[in-house]
Amino acid sequence: MTATIILPTYNERAVIVGLVGEILQSVRDAGVLVVDDDSPDRTWEAVGEAFAGDGRARVLRRIGRRGLPSALAEGAAAAEGDVVVWLDADGSMPAEVIPRLIAAVATADVAVASRYAPGGADARDSTLRILASRLINGFATLCLGGSVRDWTSGFVAARRAALARVPIRTEFAYGDYCIDFLYRAERAGLRVVEIPYVNVERRAGETKTSPHVGRFARLGLRYVGTILELRWATLRGRNPS
Repeated sequence: MTATIILPTYNERAVIVGLVGEILQSVRDAGVLVVDDDSPDRTWEAVGEAFAGDGRARVLRRIGRRGLPSALAEGAAAAEGDVVVWLDADGSMPAEVIPRLIAAVATADVAVASRYAPGGADARDSTLRILASRLINGFATLCLGGSVRDWTSGFVAARRAALARVPIRTEFAYGDYCIDFLYRAERAGLRVVEIPYVNVERRAGETKTSPHVGRFARLGLRYVGTILELRWATLRGRNPS
């Protein structure tokens, strides 16, 4: 199966060239598409210069548009091959996990790199972030059921046919798009599997999910709101897709 790996970026110049190189080395028959929101640190330029002679690495520079869910949706629309993979571009999600995700969708529609599947772990430095992620994901499992345990993973492989049936929706703030996507995928009858992995601390820069306690709390509340909305829609007999 051929694949495109999407890396949504904003000010990731310090790590992006190394990460793209690691991905190309780990998945030799895949392409990498960096979707950059016109980063002030010129992340898009660093990738273009470093991989000018390698057709496997492409850059989509978005001017006047911003946001993780919309970047992923645009990247998926521009992707090539049978499988689309996406992950954070900060180095916290190891490139060597990608081949296992691609292998998993040979017999599934969607594969999720999971911190909570047996053998997985959350090894980030912040105890607060680890605890908050576990609580939100536990709440999602309690409310939504199904086979998923890491609803906010953000490290996913999906067949292009699966994304055609259940596209990434762009009206979300950040990782809540992933809760929505995975829930709708299961409700649509797609086979979703989890692959354990160890999530490590980002290599450089500042996290975009929780640089400040106030923003961290607001995002957490939005995640909870998304979970409750999906559950409520199901209870009322509405199709969340």
